[in-house]
Amino acid sequence: MQFVHRLAALIFLMPVNLVGAALGEEVPRQPDGRFLIQLKDVLVALPEENSTMTTFAVSTPPGKSPLEFTLTDLVGAPGRYSATLRSSEWSSVRVSQTRPREMLGEQVAKGVTGVGILSGLDTNCEAWLPQWARYREAALGLPADQYGWTRQDNHRSPPTSAFIKFLDRGERATSRYYPLDCDFSGNCLLKACRNGLTAWIRINSSNKGQGEDYSVKDFDQQIASGAKLLERMVVNRPVDLAHP
Repeated sequence: MQFVHRLAALIFLMPVNLVGAALGEEVPRQPDGRFLIQLKDVLVALPEENSTMTTFAVSTPPGKSPLEFTLTDLVGAPGRYSATLRSSEWSSVRVSQTRPREMLGEQVAKGVTGVGILSGLDTNCEAWLPQWARYREAALGLPADQYGWTRQDNHRSPPTSAFIKFLDRGERATSRYYPLDCDFSGNCLLKACRNGLTAWIRINSSNKGQGEDYSVKDFDQQIASGAKLLERMVVNRPVDLAHP
């Protein structure tokens, strides 16, 4: 009995990130040190640096907010969170910018502020598919700017803008495309969902509050930078942000 009390006291005094290891539950790592984490059908690799800015969410029963926790929480108590990430209706991870032009320990293009993925049923993304299709149909007859983007402004309050870029040569009607949604503050989102995997890139394009317009010339570089980060993060699945 005295030994049991001593063991309990030892565990209580251990740093939180070592408790899981002491109980035989650790988050596995790749040879490069990144944590390997299963989100339903998707395996992601995430570095330990700035782990408080890496946030997971999992589905909960209807009427309740999703359960959210950080990579720090997961590493400290894998037994509490790992099974939920694998078994929930959906689970996601989003990464926010930690330092200027740096995310997940990698350099990113100026303006890229976040990336993320969701594995499972994404009802929010599914609900947006008809709207993106309408943007695409409207863009078929619009002129593209010098960077290849078409623009549709919505002057409601607050105002928003949608940018469409057709990615294939030839007929627009059969081309893949990017739909980029931008809000009144200058923040833009590119998102795609298919086959149970949603991926997104968040961009801060301009300071609309000070009268600046969106920096369309930077969209392609920002998307390429965010996509590269997602491809490095997702281990076992290809990531494609183009819409068919």
